[in-house]
Amino acid sequence: MLIDSTLREGAQMFGVYFSDAQRRDILSGLIRAGVDEVEIGWAGQDGLEDLLRHGRKEDPSERTRLTVWSPLRMLDLARLAAMGVRRIQFGVPVSDAHIEHRLGMDRAGLLLRLQNILRRAAELEMAFVGVGLEDVSRADRDFALQVVRVVEECGGRRIRLSDTVGLLTPLETAELVRWFADRTDLAIGFHGHDDFGMATANAITALASGAESVDVSVLGIGERAGIAALEEVAGHLNFRRGAGYDLKQCVCLARMVAEAAGVPMVRNKAMTGEDVFACETGLHLQALAKDPSLFEPFAPEKIGANRKLGLGGKTGKTAVRQAAHRQGITVPSHGIENLTCGVRLLSQTLARPLFEEELRALAMTADSAASSSESCHVP
Repeated sequence: MLIDSTLREGAQMFGVYFSDAQRRDILSGLIRAGVDEVEIGWAGQDGLEDLLRHGRKEDPSERTRLTVWSPLRMLDLARLAAMGVRRIQFGVPVSDAHIEHRLGMDRAGLLLRLQNILRRAAELEMAFVGVGLEDVSRADRDFALQVVRVVEECGGRRIRLSDTVGLLTPLETAELVRWFADRTDLAIGFHGHDDFGMATANAITALASGAESVDVSVLGIGERAGIAALEEVAGHLNFRRGAGYDLKQCVCLARMVAEAAGVPMVRNKAMTGEDVFACETGLHLQALAKDPSLFEPFAPEKIGANRKLGLGGKTGKTAVRQAAHRQGITVPSHGIENLTCGVRLLSQTLARPLFEEELRALAMTADSAASSSESCHVP
């Protein structure tokens, strides 16, 4: 199960300010993509009540569940209940550094506060209460387990294991998830940051190791290096596990969020980059012509992308001949080497692959390019 946090974690990215209209559009897109749950914001955030109404209007059946994040404060709980929030995810620091330096408390005080707030949430008849174990990757596990026991006793439904500064590797993530799964019947979620580029791998590993849900955001945006990317995790779950997320919608969301957040769309970024189905290497071009699955994990049409084949300095005679044939260009056998040489030289001069019209122009002058072949060995 995917919990998207673009509107909470993503909105905390440095310099990102979504307008109300953009927040509504993002939420609508997430609902259309079939995301299981959306963390729509945090307690005290402006416009939260309007966004909650918009989400319920877009999805009356509430197939996509809407959750709000909150710190452990009675006042925030009361305000969220008053505006009709029925699903709350509390953030609870469990490492001593966070408890002491951030909250100014000790372990006993934190447990008492958590107990009191969870009991109050039960009195308010909250439909769902989850508790995030913040900085659990640096916490004393025995104490973290004490927090879990309070959640169990007070009617909580889920714990979320948070790798707050992205320290874990996939192997460590698997061990952490299994450790808690062996000790509680609560649903387990995972929230991993990408400070060392591990977030997507850790999220997928968490799901394979017993976690029921993982947090993602569109393009992985969030604090610092962000978290796992929605489109990457959803793509993996679709193609490896038969999930049913709308990947075309995920890619559309990525473009929308990139523009709204001022985040560049990297051309070779997994799932969303414009060049992830581009090729100009000779051996790969030959293989793609025979069977695209030899060098593609799935068909580009699955995400609304197009295959882009180019000719350049890395291209051999066979690939040039195939490209000419696709365009209806007849090249005599004695001219293919000259044409290939011309393709390589022009590509190197322009420092890019060639367009179709440039190949046609070169084909017309292939015979006259014989002199060039002396400085261009074509295998």
